[in-house]
Amino acid sequence: MSRTWRIGEVAERTGLTRRTLRHYDELGLLVPSGRSWGDYRLYDETDLLRLLQIQSLKALGLSLPEVAGVLADPAMNAAATLRSHLAHLEDRIEAEGRLAERLRTLAGADERSWEDILDAISLTQALAHPDPIVRLRAALQSPVSTTAELLPALAAEMDPAVQEVLVWALARQPDAGAAAIGLLDSPDARVRGLMVRLLGKVRDPGTAPAVVAVLGDPDPHVVNAAVNALGRLGDPDTVSALADLLGSPPVKQLDLIDALSAFGAQAVPAVAERLATGDAETRVQAAEALGRLGSADAIPALAAALADDDRSVRLAALLALGELGPDASAAMEEALDDPTIAGVARRLLDLHVT
Repeated sequence: MSRTWRIGEVAERTGLTRRTLRHYDELGLLVPSGRSWGDYRLYDETDLLRLLQIQSLKALGLSLPEVAGVLADPAMNAAATLRSHLAHLEDRIEAEGRLAERLRTLAGADERSWEDILDAISLTQALAHPDPIVRLRAALQSPVSTTAELLPALAAEMDPAVQEVLVWALARQPDAGAAAIGLLDSPDARVRGLMVRLLGKVRDPGTAPAVVAVLGDPDPHVVNAAVNALGRLGDPDTVSALADLLGSPPVKQLDLIDALSAFGAQAVPAVAERLATGDAETRVQAAEALGRLGSADAIPALAAALADDDRSVRLAALLALGELGPDASAAMEEALDDPTIAGVARRLLDLHVT
């Protein structure tokens, strides 16, 4: 059987969002080749090659309808498309290399020259320009970029594409994490969300306590941004706080499970506790999370859940055991005595045998 990847795995490894991948699916531009028992999108190697072509064509300036038209053309030369994208990418790498060298020079200087100060003023003006393309180019290409200049620009930026570039530029600044924490109490939920996204990109585990505090934010978008950031930060001390959100309606449960899955076996005890003590919806989500953790340590908790009073919990636990592979076969056999889920259990056991 060829290797497949779930939507969360493709998003994590490519830098694309799950929303983008779902949008591609809805457009018929990139329809995943399969679905898992838990109804997750499954991408195979052919899908990933098509995704590479899509991103290459987008980088050349094509709109999504134009990309779809090109890919639908049987005469399309994929190799030529990729060579063109490679040339474009090499130009960008060269420009970013010049920027990195300039930043190294500035960082090593005891004082900035008047020329540097003028450059900083120029950057500030460019980042405030009404044309988002000008702002984007300024963030990417300016010879001077500091947290003091870029952070206010990010807080004021409304264009998503420019926001992403500013976050990227700020994440490379050594003091960006501390500066972002200082804006987590902004009265503007949009700004709080941007700062949390930035902290996720900086990936400094020392900022995790500040991000955990954001899990109590009144704005669900900010809370979901914090969930994603904690998954990136990887501080095991945050697992319990994340597990507490299982079954919580304002939180995107798929994103939460993705964040917990980044911790693997470390997350099993906290999630298993929610499986044993939470309400029905929490128990369902906890069972699904245990399946995603990919650890045999989760098998005892999931096996116990096969005796749950709620059929939806029993089914979720069974499907999670199915995700854990042959090691969970003995536990799945217990479900053969439950007429409400026995058919699913037989199917899963057959898959493990084959």
